[in-house]
Amino acid sequence: MCDIRIAGRSARFAESFVKVGIIPGDGGAWLLPRVVGDSKAREMAFTGDMLDAEQALACGLVSQLVDDEDLLPAARALADRIAVNPPHAVRMTKRLMNEAQGQSLAAVLQMSAAFQAIAHTTRDHLEAATAFAEKRKPVFEGR
Repeated sequence: MCDIRIAGRSARFAESFVKVGIIPGDGGAWLLPRVVGDSKAREMAFTGDMLDAEQALACGLVSQLVDDEDLLPAARALADRIAVNPPHAVRMTKRLMNEAQGQSLAAVLQMSAAFQAIAHTTRDHLEAATAFAEKRKPVFEGR
């Protein structure tokens, strides 16, 4: 249920509800196919088999593998790379990507145009354009 997943090399993953005689709970039947694809999600759910970190990377369950001791620093570094961006743009991008999963291309393009119009009115957009022209790093305020 995470936007981005980083795993340590010793990590293991399973959709193992079937091993205890129950069905995928907490939205797993909806989320997992969207992350790893329908066939792999069904394989995981029907067998309950464990995936190692390399297999999780190969099927898209995680986007990055790091040494176990580097997991927290890697997650913090990624969070920092996200946090330097304009908060409104990050939030609208997340919303657009979430909404896009169940919409047609035409609907997503229409929503994109609406969000883009909003983004163009923010102080952070002006700051980004000004910083680009002045060849400096922007300083965003979330406005």
